[in-house]
Amino acid sequence: MACVKLVLFLMVYPFLCQLAFPSSLPHLCPKDQAHALLQFRQMFTINASDYCGPPNPRTLSWNKNTDCCSWDRVQCDETTGQVIELDLACSGLQGKFHSNSSLFQLSSLKLLDLSHNDFSGSLISPKFGELSSLTHLYLSRSSFTGIIPTEISHLSKLYVLRIWTNDPYGLRLGPYNFELLLKNLTQLRELDLYTVSISSPIPLNFSFYLTKLQLSGAQLRGILPERVFHLSNLEYLYLSSNSLTGPIPSNLHGPISDSRKDTLFAQIQVIDLSSNGFSGNLPVSLFENFQAMKILGENSATRDYVADAYFYFYTNALIVTAKGLALELPRVLTTYMIIDLSRNRFEGHIPNIIGDLVGLRTLNLSHNGLEGIIPASLQHLSVLESLDLSSNKIGGEIPQQLTSLTFLAVLNLSHNHLVGCIPKGKQFDTFENSSYQGNDGLRG
Repeated sequence: MACVKLVLFLMVYPFLCQLAFPSSLPHLCPKDQAHALLQFRQMFTINASDYCGPPNPRTLSWNKNTDCCSWDRVQCDETTGQVIELDLACSGLQGKFHSNSSLFQLSSLKLLDLSHNDFSGSLISPKFGELSSLTHLYLSRSSFTGIIPTEISHLSKLYVLRIWTNDPYGLRLGPYNFELLLKNLTQLRELDLYTVSISSPIPLNFSFYLTKLQLSGAQLRGILPERVFHLSNLEYLYLSSNSLTGPIPSNLHGPISDSRKDTLFAQIQVIDLSSNGFSGNLPVSLFENFQAMKILGENSATRDYVADAYFYFYTNALIVTAKGLALELPRVLTTYMIIDLSRNRFEGHIPNIIGDLVGLRTLNLSHNGLEGIIPASLQHLSVLESLDLSSNKIGGEIPQQLTSLTFLAVLNLSHNHLVGCIPKGKQFDTFENSSYQGNDGLRG
């Protein structure tokens, strides 16, 4: 009899646990959420993606007979069962993205990634602005066109917003909408509007929390606001290929407390202001503030990538001019530090202080009006891989000390006024004549 009672107790025990601790069990996906996802999938065909390679047809594995919370790249709230994350990046989706898409029924979404699909001819729906819980929105390289709707600025909880395209005529953001976007999205950590046509001056309303600002190719004009230089959390700044003018402030000032004066741009790891109209001397005080670049990362078997600092599995692609080419780096080491001030109107000497930025991997100061000599202090940039000082007015000899840069893979000193003998040994024995052409006084 005792054995029978024990067996009955063990059979009933799981049921009693469910009654006592109902919140500990995962909640099933509500039927309306599953229906919305399936209806969304039916609107598209699956096609190969040139950028992503063979597509990952995640949506083909969705089955109405299973819990949608178990579907590939769908994540639900453990308490309510509501879908809170949907990652369909590189899923090979092709077709019209309708403004009344069933996707907008997923009102609890916090993270939505539709990047690298083909929604050719589709507009970005104003209904994205109704997904008020969103903290991450990725719409990059999905062939959207037209004007980015004002309603995007309603997403006040956004941490990350990426809406960019390879087509400079694909997406536009009106000057008023741009200002409204910056004013309302006060929690932004990352704003990526690469090649989105804005055609306006840069507004002043930036989130204090910004760590990445990508506005390359946005047709911006006017003077770069000093407010940008007070974003002390900024790590990546891309303003290349615009029409920005004026000097970069040589003496940073403004309504900012003493305790933060030494932290301006302290975290910056990539700064790209190339192909604008900036003038004046290279600001020494700006380089002095690049504290993160003054640290040489320790060698480690673990390679930390920029994406690892963000949420989940999302990459943080960078588009840089390095080693003579415009490159998109889909995954970037946190130690990869870049300064690109090329194709501007900078004058004066190259500051010796740059030699203190020992973490630099790429330095591009080409196509300016720089004079003086190449500072011997550059010998301290021990991990430098690419150095481009071409098309300036730099004179003097090439410092022999630069032969110590054993990581240097690309060197371009062409079209300057250099004289004397070209150094020999180590990396300098690998560079071709094109690295030095246009310097009539060079020998060797």
